Amino acid sequence: MSLHDEIKAVLDDYIAKWNVYDIPGMKALWDSDEAEPIYVAEERDPIIGWQAMETYWGGGAKTSTHLIKYSDLMARKAADDVAHAFYRLHWNVYIPGGAYPRPIGNSVRVTSLLRKKPAGWRLFHHIEAPEASIIQLRKAHERAVDPELFEMLKKKGITF
Repeated sequence: MSLHDEIKAVLDDYIAKWNVYDIPGMKALWDSDEAEPIYVAEERDPIIGWQAMETYWGGGAKTSTHLIKYSDLMARKAADDVAHAFYRLHWNVYIPGGAYPRPIGNSVRVTSLLRKKPAGWRLFHHIEAPEASIIQLRKAHERAVDPELFEMLKKKGITF
């Protein structure tokens, strides 16, 4: 199995566990030998160490409904026992009684580091990087273009 396939299998498992909020399952995919795992979620300050990770994950009943997907995985070895994964992650969430009365979502760019352990690859470092607001705004404007304009431009030999 290629490195890409091995890392994809871990991420598939991790995202599936996030989507059902299986906290023990998510934690099992992290390197338990790592003294200070680092998790930088888009929406908060860096989470460093196991206690902070467990506080972030919670442990009580989850009130939100969410769906997380990832795409465009690039995986490469950084050392014999360390892999670097870069991918896009799209999150969707509905939080009843929260600040938003309707579901919201966004895409982030993610860099994760994984360590090869006897049980397989395990996460120890995860950073989510949202696109700058100017990029998000530009993409929103591009998505709002009527398809007719693209047809008009195509007739002039202009394609995208």
